[in-house]
Amino acid sequence: MANHTDPIRPRLAGLLPDLRAFARFLARDPTAADDLVQEAILRALRAESQWDPETSLRAWLFRILRNAFLEQIRRHGTERRVLAQLPASDAPQPAAQEAQHAVSDLARALDMLPLPQREALILVGAHGLSHEEAAAVCNVPVGTVKARVARARVALARGVAPDGQEGSMVRPGA
Repeated sequence: MANHTDPIRPRLAGLLPDLRAFARFLARDPTAADDLVQEAILRALRAESQWDPETSLRAWLFRILRNAFLEQIRRHGTERRVLAQLPASDAPQPAAQEAQHAVSDLARALDMLPLPQREALILVGAHGLSHEEAAAVCNVPVGTVKARVARARVALARGVAPDGQEGSMVRPGA
């Protein structure tokens, strides 16, 4: 069985940047994302005999990472609800360059998307997974991933407002 799992270990290091980036989009906190990647790698190593070499290792690892993230959400549901009720700090932010504003605007807009849409958009748009691979990661039909990506792109293009009205983000050229 060693020949079945040998390809996994050497390829893990090359996939770490992608796993880390996906985890940061899910967890929204670099430290939590690193912990999530570590947990996903440990789970993958424990279950490496379950990986089918004829499938995408990247998609398999993304699915493990996603499942670990969803498990954490369920486990920490009460904590998250309490933290969400705390008032946000409105402390003034120091002036930043325009690119930093654009990135933070994008991050805020992504945060306003429902998790399934954000997840599908990140997998397909940022990580370059095919719709089929993203569907395997999310354990949903391919059409569902396509619809989620389309809805997320429309919402981002429109500008996502917390109250559902369009135009809260500054559009290029405006």
